[in-house]
Amino acid sequence: MHTLKSFLLTTIGALISLSAYSQYEIEVKIKDFPDTTAYLSYFYGKGQFYKDTAEVNPKGEIIFSGKDTLEHGMYSVLVGNSKIFDFLVDAQKLSLETDTSDVVGNMKIKGGKENQIFFDYMKYLSTKNAEVEKYRNELSSYQQNSSEYKAIQEQVNTINGQVKEYITQLHRDHQGSLTSNFIYAIEYPTVPEAPAEADSTFGYRYFKTHFFDNFAFDDARLLRTAAFHDKTKYYLDKLTRQQPDSIIEAVDYILAKVKNNPPLYKYALSDLTSRYERSQVMGMDAVFVHLAKNYFMKDKPEWFAKKNLEKLAERANALDPLLLGKKAPNIIVKDTAMKKFIQLYDVKAKYTVVYIWSPDCGHCKKATPKLKEVYDRVKDRGVEVFAVGSEFENEAWIEFINTHDLNWINGSDGGDFKSNFRTLYDVYSTPQTYLLDKDKKILSKKMSVESLENMLEYYLNKEDEKADNAKMKSK
Repeated sequence: MHTLKSFLLTTIGALISLSAYSQYEIEVKIKDFPDTTAYLSYFYGKGQFYKDTAEVNPKGEIIFSGKDTLEHGMYSVLVGNSKIFDFLVDAQKLSLETDTSDVVGNMKIKGGKENQIFFDYMKYLSTKNAEVEKYRNELSSYQQNSSEYKAIQEQVNTINGQVKEYITQLHRDHQGSLTSNFIYAIEYPTVPEAPAEADSTFGYRYFKTHFFDNFAFDDARLLRTAAFHDKTKYYLDKLTRQQPDSIIEAVDYILAKVKNNPPLYKYALSDLTSRYERSQVMGMDAVFVHLAKNYFMKDKPEWFAKKNLEKLAERANALDPLLLGKKAPNIIVKDTAMKKFIQLYDVKAKYTVVYIWSPDCGHCKKATPKLKEVYDRVKDRGVEVFAVGSEFENEAWIEFINTHDLNWINGSDGGDFKSNFRTLYDVYSTPQTYLLDKDKKILSKKMSVESLENMLEYYLNKEDEKADNAKMKSK
């Protein structure tokens, strides 16, 4: 019994010790800092989030503590909306002491290893930036081609060279540290002088090809800085052509890079899928459908809830038939007399506008007469409108048609007949507008009447140019 009791006490003691060890405690002291409330925040992906709150005592001391552990990454001390400083967490017990005269320059650190590297780097940059700023202020006093100007510029170049040497040595001395990987992550490629035979796109192609050089895709800690999100966003927004096929190629490239790093992969896939599902740019729903079908629906990741997967799959399957370039689903409805069926695929026109609307919709009341004006201008050039009333009661719909002389093809549900166009065309609001070519392939969709008119003019002018060129060749 005595032995069992001793064993239990030892075990409980070990558990208590383990629990105490797992708690975090960040001690911060800022000399001459006013009494106020301070916040501890952490970076995650594209955002920064509050983790803890503490009062600043009269000595400028702040203690952030909790029973859980802090994920390794970059954190900030904030007062109100103002950031006091960033620091790195690589241990659960840290002490950071400084003063208001020079927060970074006077920082003293205890605990962990990363912050010594990080703040040495920040202090060095701060010193060198001050030197460069001094020289740049002097430059304004001299002509650009003067010897004085060139001498000062040479000093600036020397300092820039020193900074590069310092960073190179930091990478050598602290390879694999978060500081080193973070610096690599925020660096941009330096484009060399183009070879004599290179074309004008050399700089862009080199920059894009080497954009992720040295990025530590195996370091999950970078997710807890702004670097990973900012870098991938820049690549997609600035270095990738903004059309679906190019974006799909780019997101596949990024996801392949992080495939073996579960935290980065989970974040990247979730963020990219959400981003392109919510995109207001026409055609980008193709990126969402691609991600949903080829990653979520195909791989069924364990971390994604089954109910969410079902909703995602339902949304992707609804949008898939309506992507740009696909043949639009056929619509079968009854005519205004409710006597015969009409269908979209029977329309013979170079371009067909599918217009799904409601006479009770405020936006439709404004857009429909505008569409009528456009139609009257282009109907003799091979354009037809296939307009579908979205309501089940047709009296107001027929009255609106007659009042505004909507002399295009009109159809709707009638009697016991109920079409499935609402499901086929993902109709959650009205009006819905699609522009189709002669083969009923979707050229553009979900646009304003003004955008539709511009799109029609573009395609019709191309048709006219093609016809003119054919006439010229026949002569």
